[in-house]
Amino acid sequence: MRKYLRLGLLLLPLLMLWGCPPSQSAKKMPPLFIITNALDTGKEPSFLVTKDFDLDKNLDLVVLNSGDHTFSYFRGNGDGSFKDPVVFKTGADPICITVADFNTDGFPDLAELNYRDQSVQIFLNTGHGGFKSMGEVLHPGKIPINLVAGDFNEDGIPDLAVSLRYHKVAILIGKGAGYFNDPVTVPMRGQPTGLVIDDYNGDQHTDVAVALAGSGNVGVQILWGKGDGQFEPSQLFRGGGQPLTIVNIDANGDGWTDLVTSSNSLHAMTTVMNNGDGTFKSLRDFAAGEFPKFVAASDFDGDGNVDLVVSNATQDTISVTLGRGDGTFVYPPVNHYVDEYPQGIAVGDFNKDNLMDIAVSCRDKNLLLILTKKNLQRASLPTAS
Repeated sequence: MRKYLRLGLLLLPLLMLWGCPPSQSAKKMPPLFIITNALDTGKEPSFLVTKDFDLDKNLDLVVLNSGDHTFSYFRGNGDGSFKDPVVFKTGADPICITVADFNTDGFPDLAELNYRDQSVQIFLNTGHGGFKSMGEVLHPGKIPINLVAGDFNEDGIPDLAVSLRYHKVAILIGKGAGYFNDPVTVPMRGQPTGLVIDDYNGDQHTDVAVALAGSGNVGVQILWGKGDGQFEPSQLFRGGGQPLTIVNIDANGDGWTDLVTSSNSLHAMTTVMNNGDGTFKSLRDFAAGEFPKFVAASDFDGDGNVDLVVSNATQDTISVTLGRGDGTFVYPPVNHYVDEYPQGIAVGDFNKDNLMDIAVSCRDKNLLLILTKKNLQRASLPTAS
């Protein structure tokens, strides 16, 4: 495992531009994070997740290595460093991974999606610092893009939803012990890409929010969960020009889960506000970076408002965009230079200092970078302009 430090300090207190309209002349803020660790991965690391997989109260990391058909499992030490990775073989061209306790033994497991194989594999947590493939290969449908886990029929066993390129989402109901029923597809009004889950209408059932891109209809569609594994597709909501990734966020603090999508072809992000009545309203697109890929949400500056971080693949940066708490975000974003072609993003307190850190996979250098933030006293916000 290779580690290196890049020295850097925040030189000025963090100042937010409160209520001022975005403009190209807006004052740039210094970086909020510094790179404190670099981990060697497999070839072409991409999708990334974090969880305390071994239940030692330290966050761990799992990154897919698309180029050599593996994933690397890094066990956290709790101080921002990680043990040498354990590498596991996947199917051909792994592109997405999700976490759930599929055999209900108390340890988080993995469901891993392979693009070229058009398959899903289940890796059960051994409880001893590793994973074991179930050996069973699931086939959700033609050209799978993304997957997410949730208990859609409320039986206490995690299920899966998989987006399929040709206007469908496949639902695989879990049978327990890591096994699943055959997929049942739900038609969509466009080409599904990213997926997230939550209860978006407050009926106590899990719903699935689906980003739609490609040719035809684009935007966001909700699969309203009925609590029995069945779904009812919503109308199409505007949600960006070509949304490929999607993240949950309460952007205005009203208790309803909103959405943010990113469009790498348009270099933009879009907030999709939940009206609380089964409808959503799209706000004006805002700048991210060049070719934004993956997005994560957290409160990075400690002001109580949820912020965003996005990987900008062709710019070799990640951008932190600070939330104002009203559904809008501060411009310009705070750019942080990383290594070549950043992809997956994961957020968590890796060094246990009660501040949120960021992990990003850099595809072209086969690296996983850890960026941490120091606890500096925040200055008073300027008055609205």
